[in-house]
Amino acid sequence: MPAPRAAAQVGATTFGPVFRGLRPAGADTALFLLARARRVGVSTFVQTSAALGYLQLGPRQQLRYRVGSDWIYDSRGTPPFVRQDYGADVAHVFTLDDAQHWQLGQQLHYDQSRANATRTGLWLGRLGYHRRLRPASPLDTLSQLHLTALAGLATDHRNGRSDAGVALGFDAAALYFLNGTAAPPLAVRVLGTRAQLGPRTLQRLVAEAAGEQAFLENAPLLVQGRLGYRTNRAEDYLLGSVQRIQSDTVLAQAGATYKLSEYATLRSDNSVLLPTRAFRYRRLSERADTLQDVGYRQREIDTRQELRFARPQLQASIAFNYRERTRAYYLDNSRRLSAPRLAAALAREQVKDITEQTILWQGNLTWLPTARHALALLGSAQLLRVDAPSKDNQQIRDEAQHLARLTWTGRWAGSFRTTLGVAGEYRQTVFIRAGLSAENYADHLLHWEPGFTWAPGKWSIRSQYHLWVSYQVRDQATEQARNRASRVLEQTQSLSYQLRPRLLLLADYVRRENRVGQLDWTRFRESPLDTSVTHDLNIGARQSWAGPRGSTSLRLGYRLLEQRNYGRAALLPDASALNPASSLIYLHNITRQQGPEVAVERRATAGFNLAASLWLQWLRTYSTYAVGRGSYIGTSYAAADLERETNRVLPYFELTAEWRLGRR
Repeated sequence: MPAPRAAAQVGATTFGPVFRGLRPAGADTALFLLARARRVGVSTFVQTSAALGYLQLGPRQQLRYRVGSDWIYDSRGTPPFVRQDYGADVAHVFTLDDAQHWQLGQQLHYDQSRANATRTGLWLGRLGYHRRLRPASPLDTLSQLHLTALAGLATDHRNGRSDAGVALGFDAAALYFLNGTAAPPLAVRVLGTRAQLGPRTLQRLVAEAAGEQAFLENAPLLVQGRLGYRTNRAEDYLLGSVQRIQSDTVLAQAGATYKLSEYATLRSDNSVLLPTRAFRYRRLSERADTLQDVGYRQREIDTRQELRFARPQLQASIAFNYRERTRAYYLDNSRRLSAPRLAAALAREQVKDITEQTILWQGNLTWLPTARHALALLGSAQLLRVDAPSKDNQQIRDEAQHLARLTWTGRWAGSFRTTLGVAGEYRQTVFIRAGLSAENYADHLLHWEPGFTWAPGKWSIRSQYHLWVSYQVRDQATEQARNRASRVLEQTQSLSYQLRPRLLLLADYVRRENRVGQLDWTRFRESPLDTSVTHDLNIGARQSWAGPRGSTSLRLGYRLLEQRNYGRAALLPDASALNPASSLIYLHNITRQQGPEVAVERRATAGFNLAASLWLQWLRTYSTYAVGRGSYIGTSYAAADLERETNRVLPYFELTAEWRLGRR
């Protein structure tokens, strides 16, 4: 859509939004109140509140504002609050001429974080110029030019220091829809900001241009490209010094789409990214330690070539993707080290030098033998090679991955639909250096994914299963005891019945079982180590009402969430026992959460909206065990510890309230 694309291109500065033009009176909400609160854990709560709006103060004036807070509360902490963030933005814009080309305004911004003990404030004056680039074309109202100049004062309080200074900024952006508003435009933008806060300087510069062009009328070739440059300087206090993080990035991207025939299309996308980072330090006092200046240079190359073929009953594609990332570290002798010490420090940094190369082949094939059946085949092969020049870097490795997936989807009479998926995957990781060669392994994975959906009349039944099996085998003979076999079975059952036109009965059940065992690959046998099973049952009824002013729904139900962990452990003997050795036990840890659940939702065409839910949960945690034969070396428990259980009542709630005042 051209309108959202234009809004995104003429977006925002680091100081806040750049307001594009005056909206018609009554096109927004005068006051919008938002409140969200929910419980996310036994002792953790989150809360968000905001008030924002848009006021048309006259034919040439508008006011936009926003204030809000964001909290995370943990009652176990000291102090209990984990995070308390507050923010406010107010912007006032006045149009100087009837054509709405020139605008004068101001903006206030405030942000506070109590957890980090930071507080920032900003006042900016704004002078903007806006005009259409194609005024003679009534169909093109999106080609436009924006020029904005910003100047004001900024304050920053952090690390026990209060800084203040001048803030400046400019933004120039242009959109030109050469090929109509349905095609991507030619976009050019230059944005710069700078704030001088005491001994610290914060600045940013962004310049980018992007466009797309078709050559000749009805030509099958379409070319797109993008150029960009970004530099950012951020300074903060660190150990008695001012740390500067200097980031510079150059981007070049070129792509093309060529229509080979009526059914085949070739696409190419290529990009080069050259980022550099430098970490520099200035001492604030003579006693402060001198930190070492360090940085790195990076190069990223990414290319993707894709061939697509599409017929009514057959669609296919094959793609090749190559990506390379190289990073090299360097040092500046800011500590005036001697040549041997500088060489040793540089060698420590260059251990992190790295080169990553990724080659990926992907293929897709979809065949529709009939109008009701589809067969899809997916295949991929990927190779990741990680290399480093330093002999001390142990992360040099090769990772290979091969995947094949076959999916069949069928639609039958009576709104009955079935799906069946089967997949096989092979992964191999090989560390080149001897230090991590014991971690070399191969992973064999199998997937089985059947399911169906049936909607006969008032009933709706959906059932899905996913079974995936993994066999992880170590390469070295001495590491075979670390071989693992894993099986995960996940099933989802959903059932609903429309009892009356506005009364719906619901039942959902999710079960997930994860079994991990020690694998003997040569004999293809396994010994169970750990098993966890989770049950999630939710049943209820939902009644809805609808009227000219909105809709309301009420849901009543019951929810059970249970998790069982099965494993082996050791039982410590009593103090009076004759045999001091611990014995093997088969331990079951059970956590059960259950209780009634109620939810209400109100959606109005205008005015007040509410969504609230409450799960009155009874939480019980306990353990059971059975004594086995022999002893066990591992986690040990005393009998008194295993007899303890926890019982609590925890109301889990979630609330979202929205209230609109004024015209929309």
